[in-house]
Amino acid sequence: MPLLTLPTIAGRERLLAWALVLLSVVLLFAQAPHGGAFFWSDSPRHALNGVFVMDLIKAMPLDDPAGYAYRYYAQYPALTILFYPPLFYAISAPFYAVFGVSHETALLVVALHYLALGLGCWRLARFWLPAAPSLAFAVLVLWLPEVAFWGRQVMLEVPAFAFLVWSAVAVMAYLRGGHVRWLYLGAALLVLGMYTKISVAYMGVVYAALIAQRDGWAVLRNRHHWWVAALAVVGLVPLAVLTLKFGQANVQSVTGVADAVASRASWQGWVWYLQQIPSQVGWPLVVLALVGAGLAAWRRQPGLGLWWLSFAVGYLFFSSIDLKEARHSVFLLPSVVFFAVLALQTLLPARLQTWALAALVLATAGLTAWTRPVYFVDGYARAAAEVARLAPPDSTVMFSGYRDGSFVFNMRAREDRRDLHVMRADKLLLGVAVRRELGVEQKGLTEAEIAQAINANGVHYVVMQPGFWTDLEAMQRFERVMASAQFEEVARIATPANHKAHETELVIYRNKGPVAQRPQGKEIELKIINRRITAD
Repeated sequence: MPLLTLPTIAGRERLLAWALVLLSVVLLFAQAPHGGAFFWSDSPRHALNGVFVMDLIKAMPLDDPAGYAYRYYAQYPALTILFYPPLFYAISAPFYAVFGVSHETALLVVALHYLALGLGCWRLARFWLPAAPSLAFAVLVLWLPEVAFWGRQVMLEVPAFAFLVWSAVAVMAYLRGGHVRWLYLGAALLVLGMYTKISVAYMGVVYAALIAQRDGWAVLRNRHHWWVAALAVVGLVPLAVLTLKFGQANVQSVTGVADAVASRASWQGWVWYLQQIPSQVGWPLVVLALVGAGLAAWRRQPGLGLWWLSFAVGYLFFSSIDLKEARHSVFLLPSVVFFAVLALQTLLPARLQTWALAALVLATAGLTAWTRPVYFVDGYARAAAEVARLAPPDSTVMFSGYRDGSFVFNMRAREDRRDLHVMRADKLLLGVAVRRELGVEQKGLTEAEIAQAINANGVHYVVMQPGFWTDLEAMQRFERVMASAQFEEVARIATPANHKAHETELVIYRNKGPVAQRPQGKEIELKIINRRITAD
């Protein structure tokens, strides 16, 4: 295919692309955990944030939106709406309104982004590759172990990924001689991607470099370039304000974290993401990608700047951030897949390429299906259903455990018990900044004071994960209170998991003490944004 023309897509190829991508998404999400069996701590929080947006729109508290948010957090203390960019939650809200509040609804929203990601990958690859390799590229990206693991949970990686890939499609259309409106569209989609997950911002540098490479100094004389830059900056002002005001933990993850697996000040920090690639994509793709990249560099193959730069700039960007998790770098993986597909296209005769690509897709899909199933921990929806059945009207349920977000979301999903409030034991007993590894403060309440506080907050039932953080004296006291005569065990709920989870069961206790009416106002400390709020 000529490198300086826009690819034309036949209707038959378009139909085949839709069919293969849709089939992949259906097969992938058929294996996704559901029914409230969340694994990663952020996942139920992302799901709950969308529910909050729906509830906010329904309530329309124009006179006191901040007060409404505080009261909502006091009832469902797993809300992180301002800690993360808000777009995914705004997209989720109408789906909750139509299909109801459930884990499945949240997964449907992610699956639609997954579909958009696959179609975007196919469309992007067509700028360089023929039909069959482009389809293989798209399906491979969807079935990558790292992408499939996080993409089938209620996480922000795949939604942001979808916006990122389609922004690249639009920018490439502009670079290949398309109308300038493609550039405006590409910038708008990248901004929307940042409103989903801020870390995709590095692609702005890639686009600017590619345009400068094409136009030289004339890039500065094009008024559209200045307009695009100005509109993007203006569009990002609200996001910048939200991040600076409420996202201090995100800023801290860039500047330095105490529990970094590899500090950016060390050489290990700069090779860490490189070491993750084999497990993220599988060794067959790694080997082929090295061959393809080597051939492209040796032949000085033109027109591949997007793939070289997106990997290089992204790698430097993510390596410069102290907080390192393999999922953060999923945006780099399409370059690996592209060069792997390019190797097969370059080395094999046309009659063998399709078979080799099909074998590579099947090998990658098999590797993902057998070695990287999505983790889950079940039982939280059952625990929520049990306390919903037992708790008296307008009372409080206390939760103590690692997966508080999972329990809170499952409680909000109980539309029949919207009168119940959830209180987290760690908020009463501890001060935790984002996660325990960054520091924990024990508040020093005695056993008598803990029991009294539980009564005063209108807590009739407690759901507890046995052994949760019992290396801390405050949590040991809490467990001794649960074992006292004031509390009666009423149920044990198993929490089956497909990995070595923190818990094996949840225990439900009934408070037999003099429980007061649930207080109408309370002060809550939010260390994640360094402020204390009062919920009336």
